[in-house]
Amino acid sequence: MWLATPACAETLLCTDFETNPITQGWTTNEAGTATWTTNEVYSGSYSLACSHGGTWYSPMLNTTPLQWYRSSFKSLCPGVVNNPGSVGYAYWAAQYFDTNGNPLIPDQYSSIFQSSGWVTNECRIRAKNTAGANGTLAPVQMRMVFQSINPQVFIDDVRVETTTPQEVAQWGDTEYDAIPAKLAYVPKSDRWSRLPLTMNRLRTGQNLRMVMLGDSVESDTENSPFDTWLERLYPGANIELIDSIIGGGSIEYFATNMPEWVFPYQPDLLCIGGISSDDNLSAFQSVVDQMRTNDLENGRTTEILILTRQWSPSTVTGDYLLAPGLTELDQVPTNNPGGVPSGYSGDLLNFCASNNIEYLDLNGVASEFIYGPAAAAGIGPPTNSNGDPYSYWMRDGTHSNDRGKLILGRMLEAFFAPAPVLSLSQSAGSLKLAWPLASTGYHLETATALATNIMWTSNTTVFAITNGQNVVNTNLRPGTQQLYYRLVKAQ
Repeated sequence: MWLATPACAETLLCTDFETNPITQGWTTNEAGTATWTTNEVYSGSYSLACSHGGTWYSPMLNTTPLQWYRSSFKSLCPGVVNNPGSVGYAYWAAQYFDTNGNPLIPDQYSSIFQSSGWVTNECRIRAKNTAGANGTLAPVQMRMVFQSINPQVFIDDVRVETTTPQEVAQWGDTEYDAIPAKLAYVPKSDRWSRLPLTMNRLRTGQNLRMVMLGDSVESDTENSPFDTWLERLYPGANIELIDSIIGGGSIEYFATNMPEWVFPYQPDLLCIGGISSDDNLSAFQSVVDQMRTNDLENGRTTEILILTRQWSPSTVTGDYLLAPGLTELDQVPTNNPGGVPSGYSGDLLNFCASNNIEYLDLNGVASEFIYGPAAAAGIGPPTNSNGDPYSYWMRDGTHSNDRGKLILGRMLEAFFAPAPVLSLSQSAGSLKLAWPLASTGYHLETATALATNIMWTSNTTVFAITNGQNVVNTNLRPGTQQLYYRLVKAQ
């Protein structure tokens, strides 16, 4: 299922492979097996097939910086999954190249899943860019990739076209609705205290340029649609989400390469994250000092948000980072009842407090999710040698698939979300009450009148999660007592 793409959508690629793809600009990696075949087809007489690492690449597609694209394709994956740490059968990807044809490091990879019959894959892609003059963004070319791991995968009916942030937000809602575990993250009350300019830009509907600096796990976070969800929560705001990423990119690397990876983008908010940095506070200090010096030289103010290790490789890699009982740390050191722990997360907390930098302990948030709602749904921490059932979230032993990316996106959406507004709509015989999904930790209360010292009663009606909202439906019968509703956040 997918929502209608806007009528003005521009089609970049549309093929059913009835013509030899090699003559249409498609190429292979000349490894494994990649063929144009009649063995299995969804439509017509031909499809693509690849196995044993064989890969098909589309022709180059011209893109617009940060433009959202809808990619859809049919796949048939009838073999046995051979991907330690992941339930992914094969990969789809978007790779990028500058105007001179040089490959760029930022990309977008995710899973194609096992299937005994043909299935439809719906994907959303935010185009990358390079840095132009004076903070501008230069366009790049993109190619679609279909890559086998070992067993044979068939691909047919590939389409790439433009879409809108609004449609992407709804796509993300629909995909999230299908995930059996829902994030229950309630952000700390003192969040945003070191991000006054960022929050003002969101609240007043301004442009916010956010540079995501880090490694491939930071890139997975950036490849989620959390910017579209935030734009929905903050009408008029325009979020430019820029991927400044290198595989294994550590704070030590970026400390010596700020002029290449950060300064040209002139960020309003620099978000540093990933899992590749060591507990090297001098390198973090160097990055902060360089950013602030550059701001002074150019009359700008860049706010900084530092994330702890926001997702974890599977146990098959030997680098599992989550733990039962691990909870989110408060960025104010004295607000942590057990004190600030030693080690990476605690050291970063103290560093951020001393440098007036916003701190978000996503390692704690991810642990609470995986050992809480995910475990309850049977897709929690790894329990066997293949990393199952945690493999549900992973495209390989280290990186998340689109399911994991949606959770990463929901984490940041919840962190930035404003106080919710309760909406009411009435139809024959029923009343619908709804508030944004991002506003976790709230519940309904009812009263029969509005007056001083009125008694409000907690409403324990089970709410549904659908289309980015928490929804309660209440029957309205003739003679139903008048009720007033309000949202209350648990203290």
